[in-house]
Amino acid sequence: MEHPQIAVDGHYRRLIPSKYPTIDIYEKFGSREMQALAAELETITNPRLAAKSRITGGNISADSSSPKLQNWNHAPFSYPMPEGTHFLPPPYSVMELASDERGALARAIIRREEFLSRTDEPACGVDMRMITNKVMGSFVDLRGVTPDTSQAARWKIGQRLYEDGVDGVIFNMAELPGSAFISIFNDDVLLEKGVQGAHYRFRWDGQRIGRLYDFGADRDIERSEIIPQPMAAA
Repeated sequence: MEHPQIAVDGHYRRLIPSKYPTIDIYEKFGSREMQALAAELETITNPRLAAKSRITGGNISADSSSPKLQNWNHAPFSYPMPEGTHFLPPPYSVMELASDERGALARAIIRREEFLSRTDEPACGVDMRMITNKVMGSFVDLRGVTPDTSQAARWKIGQRLYEDGVDGVIFNMAELPGSAFISIFNDDVLLEKGVQGAHYRFRWDGQRIGRLYDFGADRDIERSEIIPQPMAAA
């Protein structure tokens, strides 16, 4: 292998959309038999539930013991990534995390902007929450990959490593200096359930996310506090 492998043992972070508590969407189906049938059909058609069923041998309620079956941990490996990730093209399903909160916020802002721009969303607020994961495994160190490496070349590197069965990769992003990032290919490296942290509201103005609101600190955060000026002005 041309790139070294290093031991990773620490806490890494990402942000996910913050939604209302789970409700029983089949409650209005009437009889318990109809509700059970609808839930069974969802197990077949929902990628996350189908993957969970395969892991547990069909016992989809067995999610209390294994960290990999927690929804926050499980979902990233179940749904295809239409935009791809830094080192993998679509539809590979992996989990990307940052070494620090600032990096996690910056990465989330950029990815959320890509999504909102593509769907032409009007100005709105998007609530997000920080999730922290304990990660331990052997990761391929790609921090030596030069910033001018094309996306196609990066994806080729990532694909080869993914097919080789490595735990994941650790890398830097030139546009987000000061933070390290990891992409998890093998969910066995998630030693504990994800822990929920700070809540934010991303303020989308129709073109960019120029400001965040931190619910816990009760204050606004300017984009330039998270993302370096050249990138923030892009």
